[in-house]
Amino acid sequence: MKSFVLRSVAYVKAHPRTDTVILFIGLAIFAAIALGNVARASIWFDEAFSAYLVQFSYWEIVQFTSEDVHPPLYYWLLKTWSMLFGTTELALRSLSIAMGAVSIALSYILARRFFGRLVAGVSLLFMILSPTIIRYSDEARMYTLASVIVLLATFLLLKATTTRKRGWWVVYGVMVSLGMWTHYFTAVAWLAHWVWRKLVTKGKFFTKDWLLAHIVAVALFLPWVPFFVIQIASVQQGFWIGPVGLDTVTNYFAHFFYYLQHGQVLGWFAVPLLVVVTLIIVLTRRVYRALNAQEKRQYLLIASLAWAAPVILFVLSLPPLSSVFVERYLVPSITVTSIFFAVVLVIGTRRWRPIWRVTPVLLVVAMMVAGIVNVYTYGNFNKNSNTHVLTGEVVEMIQQEEPDGVPIVAESPWVFYEAIFYATDEHPIYFIDESTEYVYGSLAMLRDRDQHKITDFKAFTEENPIIWYIGNTNEEQVPPYGDGWIELKTVGAYSNITDSTVYKATKYRVNGE
Repeated sequence: MKSFVLRSVAYVKAHPRTDTVILFIGLAIFAAIALGNVARASIWFDEAFSAYLVQFSYWEIVQFTSEDVHPPLYYWLLKTWSMLFGTTELALRSLSIAMGAVSIALSYILARRFFGRLVAGVSLLFMILSPTIIRYSDEARMYTLASVIVLLATFLLLKATTTRKRGWWVVYGVMVSLGMWTHYFTAVAWLAHWVWRKLVTKGKFFTKDWLLAHIVAVALFLPWVPFFVIQIASVQQGFWIGPVGLDTVTNYFAHFFYYLQHGQVLGWFAVPLLVVVTLIIVLTRRVYRALNAQEKRQYLLIASLAWAAPVILFVLSLPPLSSVFVERYLVPSITVTSIFFAVVLVIGTRRWRPIWRVTPVLLVVAMMVAGIVNVYTYGNFNKNSNTHVLTGEVVEMIQQEEPDGVPIVAESPWVFYEAIFYATDEHPIYFIDESTEYVYGSLAMLRDRDQHKITDFKAFTEENPIIWYIGNTNEEQVPPYGDGWIELKTVGAYSNITDSTVYKATKYRVNGE
């Protein structure tokens, strides 16, 4: 076995073109893992918002996102994608898988160019097994697209810095703007670029070309700035994200390796985490000293993207500001962190015996495999609210109970967004207009359009004397909206994570009041 491994390694070293084969094998493994999980979890609110939004025109998407908390570029791309591939769970989530694969390929090329084939290969292994990358490649949101934009911008920054041609600075500015049109917190990646530039620039920091790039970025983003200001002000008035603290740091590492909260990494599972993190800390400075001048610049760039971004986001979450620290906002940094770990574990252990060199790599792989199992297990479990979203499962239960069709009414707009994705002609889904408070921008689509909206509840119940009322509650049935409702049956989806049945639907005979 040892002889086979040594011959294989020698063959790869002697044939550089095998790098392409290795990359495609890695991407195939990543795609298989991501696709194996892509349709297992019910659509949750953020994804449901994306899925509902793509039915509208490109201009209407601008209108509705201007009242929400994210810019419209991802939604435009998702609408185009859905026109080509449809609006199933697989179709909508596959865009994120495709962007995840592109970000991995770009990271592999970056690592190969900076630090050679071995570092690139190890970083590829870490990325294709990364629980975080897999998890958010299975979500119909903009996080992996943001990674692609950040990585492309990084390539352009390097090109502009080395060639000093003004055109590359302009294109870099365009990419920075596209990042802001995708997700506001790509800004922490751009600030990480600033940190790197400060660390490696001996001359004037604000050169004409550097200023030009950012003038271009701001100019292209300028049409959206008024909405950006309003959205930021809205978020700072109070939001769902918990405050940062020391546990934010430990959670970050636990999430990276295991896709768990730090309090869940107990016993023997904590040992490899402590070993690897301690080893990374010890070796980080030693690796820097071992590099030549050019490699040091590159190492600082990777380190800045990996660590400056989460530190900056942490600082921006300190009082009196409202917390905005969420791991998924840092998917670009988490992707680059795989390169950083590979650099440290490969270069920092050059003088070690082969068996000891491979040990920390295997520990990382073992933790990440456990993390993939957790991704499959937890699905779309919301760790911030400790909620396991099972709306789709409840709708499917109703459809099995009522094959001939009965209307389904959601008890809240949040449940409606999640449920409407699973509606059929036989089982239409509605929400009640008079009980909906349109105080959040994400509800603008419901406020301004009459589709699926019950505007005259009395008339609706006279026409539909039996309905299913769907919601999430700890009570035995979904509490009736009107007086005199007669419960006929209740179904619920059990969560093996929370050991409870919160998502449920109650079949009611209503009296029309």
